[in-house]
This record gives sequence, C-alpha cells and structure tokens, in this order.
Amino acid sequence: MQFKKILVGVDFSEDSKKVIDSAVFLAKLFNSELKLIHVVENLIFPAALDDLEPMVDPEEFARIVKTVEEIVEKASRELEKIAEEIKEKEGLKVKFLVKTGDIAEEILETCESGNFDLLVIGAHKETFVGSLLLGNEAEKIVNKAKSSVLVVKGKPLTQLNKILCGYDFLPNSIEALETAKEIAKKVNAEIDIIHADNEEVFAHLAHIYENVFNKKIQMLKQLKGELEKEGLKADFEIIKASPDKAILEAIKDFNPDLVVVGKRQRKDIKRFFLGTIAMKVVKGSPVSVLIVRRR
Repeated sequence: MQFKKILVGVDFSEDSKKVIDSAVFLAKLFNSELKLIHVVENLIFPAALDDLEPMVDPEEFARIVKTVEEIVEKASRELEKIAEEIKEKEGLKVKFLVKTGDIAEEILETCESGNFDLLVIGAHKETFVGSLLLGNEAEKIVNKAKSSVLVVKGKPLTQLNKILCGYDFLPNSIEALETAKEIAKKVNAEIDIIHADNEEVFAHLAHIYENVFNKKIQMLKQLKGELEKEGLKADFEIIKASPDKAILEAIKDFNPDLVVVGKRQRKDIKRFFLGTIAMKVVKGSPVSVLIVRRR
C-alpha cells in the first residue's frame, strides 16, 4: 500500500512532536503529501454556536464567539509555523487545517472526505482536558477510521530496523504484510511474522488439527522464502494464544520498532463496537502500531 496522502492529528501536547516526526518519516519514504489538523473541542460551549445564540445574552454570545476565534487563530498560527518548518527542512508538501467540534468526528470526517491513505495520531497514557486523544477519542478513531491508522507510542518513528507483523492468512493480514514489506524494502528492515494458533479447541480431532498446523508451517516457510527472494530478512513464529495476546507476547520477545496489523472491513454499525484485536494491540503495545485498512 502506498501512502500518498497523510493526515496528522496535532494537539500541541508534548507527544505532538513524536507524532509529527513519525508522519514526516513515512512521508519521506513514500513521497507523501502531509496535512496537519488540529481540532478545537467544544469545551467552552456545550452546543454549536448557531444553536447556542438564541439562549445566551448577545454580549455573552459575542464574547464566546471571540474567544473561540482567538483559539482558532492561535492554533492556525502554530500549525502554519510547523508546516513551514517541515517544508523548509524536508522539502515535503504540507498543508494545515483547524476545525472546531468533536475531536474524533472532525478528524474522521476530514480523513474520509479528503481521501487520505493514512491517519497519524498520538496515544496519551493519561486523560486530560485539551488532549487530542482523550481515552475514548483514540478508540473512536481506530475503530471507525476507513483509512489506515498509525498510533504513535513510545519513541517516534525516525528509523526502522525491525517490523513485527500479525498474520492469519486472511485478506486483511495479507494487506498488512504487503504494507510491512513496502516499508521494510525502503529502510532495509527485518520482518518478523507472527501467527496466533488458537485452534487447539479442535484438539479432540487430533489428526485434523495436526494436518492444519503442519500446513500453516509450510505456508509460512514459503512466505518467508518469498520475502527473502525479494532481498528482505524475514522470520516467522507461531504462538499458541489469541491473536492480540500472541502479538503482545511477540513484542516483548522481538522488541520491534513498529507493529503492523490488519483490520477487517465491517459494516458501519459494527464500527462503533470497541475491543477489537487491533484496539487491544494498540492499548497493550509499548511501540507504535500501524493498523492497515484498504480503502
């Protein structure tokens, strides 16, 4: 998958620099266009300004409008400064946008309407007012985004030596591995493929389980060989656990710089349910996680 257009969530917190640096790193690899977005959340007023006006004294309403405008103007100046620095230093195409409203919904709407290939966001360990990602905002974005999402955790992505990829032979993980391969080729990184084997519930059919398990090993060996033929260093491991636990266990063992997982396409209503494998990996991983989703 080629990331030609990247949307970057910026909240001006301490983690913002890591988010921006990671997005710039990938943009340089893929020669991408960047767009920085900051959302001014509706903390001052509980409703949209048009709905609020009839209920508030005109002078008070004018003060609210002025305060919001000042916040937006300040954020615009800050984003413009960051964009100009990236243009000057990295030679990338960079735009910026400031919006007001619900953080997750505004970011998701911008990402979808702008047809972005990748959304880069941060993950804060603690919830605090003014953050781009209050706990539930991160989950909304990861679960509802129609594009791929990079959640930056730990160190920023400024170099990649080891990439860990979850793989289950299904289309979403095949796409994830293709993306991991594209990145690995550009940075000469090693790929560790992790497959979770949680089918021992069928162990009472021992001969069937053994045949399936051996078939998986052969397929993974073949996959490793194909990657090596393309000049990549690759290996695989089968871990007997649920997919999220297997990936998190492998992160501890392999200490990768980036984790890549796929996300299955779901109907709109199902995207509101949390607790997916991808979200569990994001929550538990100490390093950045790229959730790959074909548009």
